[in-house]
Amino acid sequence: MDITQRLQECVIQPQQKDKIEGFRSILQDILTSTPTGSSQVQNLKGYVECVLDEQVGLVVARQLLSEFIVLFDDRIEDNDVKKQLLTFAIDKAQPRAVSFEEQLSQLREKLAKAYEAEEEFLEAARVLQGIQLDSGHRTISDEYKLGIYIRIVRLLLEVDEAVMADAYLNRAALLIPNSSDFETALLFKLCQARILDAKRKFIEAATKYHELSYVPEVHQDERIQCLTCAVQCTVLAGAGPQRSRLLATLYKDERTHQLPSFSILEKTYMDRVIRPHEIAEFFATLQPHHRAKLADGTTVFDRAIREHNLLSASKIYNNITFDELAALLNISAEKAEEIASHMISENRMVGSIDQLEKLISFASGGAAINERNEDSSIASAAAAAANGTTQTSRRIEPSMLEISKWDSAIQTLCHDIDGIITAIHEKYPDYVPTNNFEMMG
Repeated sequence: MDITQRLQECVIQPQQKDKIEGFRSILQDILTSTPTGSSQVQNLKGYVECVLDEQVGLVVARQLLSEFIVLFDDRIEDNDVKKQLLTFAIDKAQPRAVSFEEQLSQLREKLAKAYEAEEEFLEAARVLQGIQLDSGHRTISDEYKLGIYIRIVRLLLEVDEAVMADAYLNRAALLIPNSSDFETALLFKLCQARILDAKRKFIEAATKYHELSYVPEVHQDERIQCLTCAVQCTVLAGAGPQRSRLLATLYKDERTHQLPSFSILEKTYMDRVIRPHEIAEFFATLQPHHRAKLADGTTVFDRAIREHNLLSASKIYNNITFDELAALLNISAEKAEEIASHMISENRMVGSIDQLEKLISFASGGAAINERNEDSSIASAAAAAANGTTQTSRRIEPSMLEISKWDSAIQTLCHDIDGIITAIHEKYPDYVPTNNFEMMG
C-alpha cells in the first residue's frame, strides 16, 4: 500500500489514538524509507495536507502539526526543502488561522530562519510580519511580542528599510519597559542607534553608539564597532556646538586613538581643514546609506565635510571672499555662499555676509554662540577654574561680541600677570614683599 492510500485511511480512522499512531508511523516511513528528493517532498506535502483535513479532529491536527514542525530542527536540513515545505504548510493552515494560531507562528519563525540563512532578509521580515500578535484566542506574552518586533526591526535594517523598521521599533518601545531580559534591551538600544543613523539623526545615533561601546556584557569586537560607528556619525553630523561637544567626548576617549578613523576625528576636533586624500580614505569606510545621494546630487558626507571646512576657515580668517571660499571647499561660489548663509542663520556659525562685496566676515570663535558653555569650550572651562569663577550659559549677540572679546583679553592679561608674580614669589620669596609697591607703581 502506497503512502497516499495509507494517509487517506488515517484521515477516516474513527479512533483518535489509532489515528495519531497511524500518522506518526507514516511520517517515520516517509523520512526513513522514501529517497531524499522531490518524491520525499511530495510525500511530506501530502502528509501535511491530510493532517489539516477537516475530517481530522482539531486536537489531533494541532498535535501532529506541532510534531511535524519539530522535524525542521534536526531531521530536515536542506534549506530549499525547508522553504518549500514550510511555505506549503503555511498556505494550507492559513484558511484556518484561528484554529492553528500557535502552529502558524512556529511555522513562520522556522521559515524566516530559513530565509535569513540565505540572507533574504526582506522576505524573512515579511514572513514574521504575518504572525498574529494581537489575537484574542490565545495568550501571548509581552516578551514573545517584543522578541518578534526586535527581530523584524533587525531584518529590515539589513536591507536599509529604516521607515518600516522604525514603525516596529515604536511598537517594541511600548513593551521594553516591562522587559527583564538584558540581551533584548541591548538589541533594542542597538536598533535605536541604527535607525537614528539611517534617518540621518547623527548626533543622537552617535550618543547611543558611544553608550553601547561601554557596556561590559557586549563582546569587545562589537564594542569597538559601536565606537567606530559613533565616530562616523559624529563626523557626518552638521557642524555646530552639539557636534563640538560630542567630538570632545570622543577625542578624550583613549580607545578612539587606536581606530583607523582617529586621524579624521582629530582634525575634526581640532578644527583643522580636511584635505581631499583624507576625505577619500574615510569615505571608503562608510556604510552604503552614508553614501546615498541627496536631492542636490551630493552625499551626507560631502555636506558634513564642507560645513566642517567652512567652520575651520572661520577660525583662521577674519574674512574671505566667495571665490576663495569656493576654492577651499571645491564648490561653486554660489554654493559656498548658500552653505555659509544656512550655517549663520541656524546659529551654527557667527558671521555676516556682504553680497555687494562678495565677502564673508567671521566673528571670533566661529560657531561659539554660547560663551563659556561648559561643554562647548575646554579652554573657557580651564580659565574659569583657574580664576575661581563659575561658568554661565549666556548668549552673545554679534554687536556685543567685540566688547566680550576685549573683556576676555583683559581678564587673561590680569591672570597672566598674577601668575608671573606668583612664580617670582615662589623663586624669590624676599623679593616680592620689598618690591611690591614698586612693581605696582
